[in-house]
Amino acid sequence: MNTRQITGTPSEILVEQLVASGVKYVFYNSGSREALFFDALHGNPNIHGILALHEGSVTSMAGGYSQVHNDPAVMVVHLGAGLAQCMGQLINVWFGGLPVVVITFAGDTGSWVDRINLDLDHSFGPSSISAPMVKANWTVIDPEGLPSAVERALQVARTPPYGPVHLAVYDTMLGKQQITADIIEGSKSGLRSGNASDEDLVRVLSVLDESKKPMIYAGDGIWKSGGEKLAAQLATHFGAAVANSHTDYRGISIKHPQHIGQFDQASAAYEPDFILSIGARHQGSGYSSDHIPFKRLSNTGGTHIALGSDLEYVTNYPGLDLAIIGDEKNALERLLSVAMDDFPSTRYNLKREKALEAGTLWRSARRKSMRPDLENGVVRPGVVADVVDAELEAIGGGFVTNEQFAVSHESIPSGLGEKNNVYLRPPGGSEGWGVGAAIGAKLAAVDQPVVGFVGDGSLYYADSGIWTAVHHNIPVLYIITNNRAYGIVAGFFEEADGRMSDTGKYGGVVLEGMDPVKIAEAFGMEAESVDDESKVTDAVRRGLNIVNKENRPYLIEFKLPIGLPEGGVADQQYRMR
Repeated sequence: MNTRQITGTPSEILVEQLVASGVKYVFYNSGSREALFFDALHGNPNIHGILALHEGSVTSMAGGYSQVHNDPAVMVVHLGAGLAQCMGQLINVWFGGLPVVVITFAGDTGSWVDRINLDLDHSFGPSSISAPMVKANWTVIDPEGLPSAVERALQVARTPPYGPVHLAVYDTMLGKQQITADIIEGSKSGLRSGNASDEDLVRVLSVLDESKKPMIYAGDGIWKSGGEKLAAQLATHFGAAVANSHTDYRGISIKHPQHIGQFDQASAAYEPDFILSIGARHQGSGYSSDHIPFKRLSNTGGTHIALGSDLEYVTNYPGLDLAIIGDEKNALERLLSVAMDDFPSTRYNLKREKALEAGTLWRSARRKSMRPDLENGVVRPGVVADVVDAELEAIGGGFVTNEQFAVSHESIPSGLGEKNNVYLRPPGGSEGWGVGAAIGAKLAAVDQPVVGFVGDGSLYYADSGIWTAVHHNIPVLYIITNNRAYGIVAGFFEEADGRMSDTGKYGGVVLEGMDPVKIAEAFGMEAESVDDESKVTDAVRRGLNIVNKENRPYLIEFKLPIGLPEGGVADQQYRMR
């Protein structure tokens, strides 16, 4: 470990350690007590502060950054109240196992105001608010310990299982006092899990070879280990169908021709006799129905093997036949190496045909649902999905953050290539992720275009993030899929089979009187609205040209059919007279 000794204020020490650790950006919302920290941050030319107007946006920006290249992101929010404000998005970071370091400056003056307003009461410590949503959580009380605390937080965040870390720094040390501390030089790569045994991998190959309808359940552990292409090759080689969780599109691309959708529905439709879970954290809703695919598999004499870098990837699986703890990329490399020599791909042509047929049927059904009968004044969702996917790949591909359900990217045409777009989802399902996540993604993917798909409902949760994109001139292309409703909620209202579904009148889901274009323009972002399918391609090309050639953010609103069940209308709700 290389160190260098410097003398400065604790704030300068903290910032200098962030720089030495390779941190390029600090996502933040300014707090009132930590003036000298922000003074040091903005005074150091080797690091940049990215200002958001709400702590939720701070968190989504940091999360989006870590979703692109899996490096830790650092964010700073104010003590108790600021930390509490970010929790709505920290749940996305937590569920996604994203390496985000949250730094707060905790007040502890002992005053009555601090007891009530800052730490809630003395039964709570400065780190207690975040405890349920972080991997590790500790408080720094000695300014000389700041460098080691920062270095440890970054290391823990990017060690399997990846996840957020909270560092609470007492703001009493952020004064003008001079201290001497050892700065730890160099950013460290994340630690890796051990490797799976040869015996276990032989078992995997044997079952892949013998099974009639294998399926790979792909999760985030694949891309976090760098094994995306390898996992896709494994599926293609053995003719395995591919499924993913609803929170992760990246483990194996949704464009894989053998991809058959989200795991629960896919397993029911395909009825595999072997499920190989790779880096997949099976979550669910907490009901016994979460485990139906595995019970069905067990009852029919099938086999289930789970492989992942940590316990979280092999738990929550009832009736598991084999759990393998090991680095996903390493395991995939070894599986493919043996497969190429001992298991010729031609042996699995029939399996591959079955998986391709299932993939074609599933994708066709999704595409049909995304292309209803054409209406005047609206654009069909499938047209938007296809055009953006094609136009972005035509210029080399990029990242697409996706926080909406109106436009299903599962409907885009299949086809694997070097320039495929990478699709990112909000892992925890908490609204308000998309605007900020696209900003973080672009700061991580400096040389690649980033398109942020955001639903109208999601936009209204975090529209102030648009100001950040303008203020820092971060060239993101926002696609607002405006169906004028909380469409997914309306769908559940219909399924509930209550008064709303009987009458066709839906309350509490229709969003009226809001204009995404005017919102964008109010924050200083150029924007346009499209309600004619013949203009979709030109609009997308124009938007991509603005963000890529002119290097400034841009927003396009696409007006979609209203997001209500067929024949549904808005119910008149209470209005104060």
